[in-house]
Formats: sequence, C-alpha cells, structure tokens
Amino acid sequence: MDTEKARKIIDSDWKVSPYYEIAERYRYFFWDEGSPFAVQFSKLDPSMVVELACGHGRHTADILDRFPHSRVTLVDVNVENIEACRERFGSDPRLSYIVNNGRDLANIEDGSHTAVFCYDAMVHFELEDVISYLSEIYRVLKPGGRALLHYSNYDRAPGGSYHDNPHWRNFCTERLFCHLCQRQGFGIIHSQTLDWGFGDGTVADLDGLTVIEKA
Repeated sequence: MDTEKARKIIDSDWKVSPYYEIAERYRYFFWDEGSPFAVQFSKLDPSMVVELACGHGRHTADILDRFPHSRVTLVDVNVENIEACRERFGSDPRLSYIVNNGRDLANIEDGSHTAVFCYDAMVHFELEDVISYLSEIYRVLKPGGRALLHYSNYDRAPGGSYHDNPHWRNFCTERLFCHLCQRQGFGIIHSQTLDWGFGDGTVADLDGLTVIEKA
C-alpha cells in the first residue's frame, strides 16, 4: 500500500467515528493529577496553543477549564471534526479553527505559538506525515516553545495497514521519533514509552510520549 492510499484511509476513518463519544469518558486518563500526560503538559506554556488533530475538542475543553487565559488553535484534517468543535464551543473568542491537509500547518504564522500538543491521534499517522509535522511544528513555535506529542512505538509490520496493528497504531518507534526531532533542531526535554489499553487489551510500551523544545 502506498502512502497516499494509506493516508486517505486514515483520514476517512476519523471523519465520523463512535470513538469520539466513547473517548469523552476517558478524559481523566490524560488530565488527572499524576497522569504522564498531565505531568508533561505542565512543562508547556499554555498561552498560545495548537491542538493538532483535535477531533471533537475534548482536550481543548480541559485546557479552557484549567487555563482560562489560554488561546487555542484547533487543527484537524476533517471538516466534520472542526464543525463538531464549533458546535461544542460556540463563538468562544479564545479559539480559532483550521481545516488542514493532514501534513502541514500552512495557515499558522511562523513563531506564533508557545505550545503544540497532539494526543491520541499521531499514533495513527503515516511516518511521512509525522516527519512533515515536526518541520511545521518547529516553524510555528516561538523560540523556547515546546511540543508534547503522543505517537506510536509499534515497530512491527512496516508497510502494512494500521488496521492490522494493536489499537490501530502505525509504524514508528520512540528512538526513531527522538532522532527525527533532533534532526529537525529540537531539544528533547523528556521522552518515555507508555502501555496502552485496558485489562486484557493492554499492550506494553505501545506508545511514545515526548516533550520537545525549539532552541
């Protein structure tokens, strides 16, 4: 399967999905005190944040509750998701919305944001798109800005369909991801692997979670 075909499948999978409603019940996994996501998010400056692959905005909802002075740019490849966020948040002046092409952040100005984060989405991305986004994240961050990125640490079945992999993880590894970040010019502030799933569905070290900083 070539990259373009794989990319279209991924984009289509997340246009309309029951997962968004299910995932609302598990926001605590990302935001409860002591969660590795919450611990690492505390290392970001939330003044001007990009949420990449925002889905239906469940994480932006937490940011607005916890950091009421934040301004958030919500980005998603699917217009259906951006419309769901507009319906959810109304005309909140702290928010702006972008439908992108799944590979870049073209409508965001250089050096304009203090932080970028992506939860529960980059784990599905094609590796070529991960590489493209790292370049774009570097571009849109202010000097000293940081990104917190949650991605796949699944190194089996390269070239196959992500549907065949545990929890639909695409091909990547934490070591490869950190290498790509450093080649882009980022410093690594923190990096770890994470188990993913519940009960018998848990897969050890399936994901990576990394904080990077623009020099």
